[in-house]
Amino acid sequence: MSDGMWSEKYRPQSLDAIVNQRDIVDRLKTFVSEKNLPHLLLVGPAGVGKTTSILALAQDLYGPSYKNFILELNASDERGINVIREKVKNYSRTAAMASPVSFKIIIMDEADHLTGDAQHALRRTMEIYTKTARFCLIGNYSEKIIDPIQSRCSVFRYSALDEEDIKKRLSFIADNENLQIVEEGLEAL
Repeated sequence: MSDGMWSEKYRPQSLDAIVNQRDIVDRLKTFVSEKNLPHLLLVGPAGVGKTTSILALAQDLYGPSYKNFILELNASDERGINVIREKVKNYSRTAAMASPVSFKIIIMDEADHLTGDAQHALRRTMEIYTKTARFCLIGNYSEKIIDPIQSRCSVFRYSALDEEDIKKRLSFIADNENLQIVEEGLEAL
């Protein structure tokens, strides 16, 4: 990772480091402490921490080797039924070995872009492989996710971030990168 990728360099690595969304983070921490997780549907505007919070949860749950236990897909790139039938089903059918929990996590970003057929196939996959896989669907609009999937998920609705929280985080990054930033610059960002 180059120093130019600040969004990744400063991405929170733990639920404790997430800015704002305290109620959601507290509920996600409960899942980590119980070492159990329902299927999740995280919805809200872009850039509010949906993907970051599930990656942080995975790190808190599995530890440093968390990447061995997650499959990340962007549904807008891979939104067809074949992805569900092949990639997701193959990943879902095996248990998480050498893991603190018996399941793996499948993260589907932009799940609200999945076709109707793909969503119905996903619902069946969620039912069949619930012992070995938990699904975390991420999107902007819950109404674009079919009801049978929504009813199988704990739904978390993220809100826009508070401007002061954003400014604090940007100031933290600027300080760490030895940058001086004026108030007008913070406002523009």
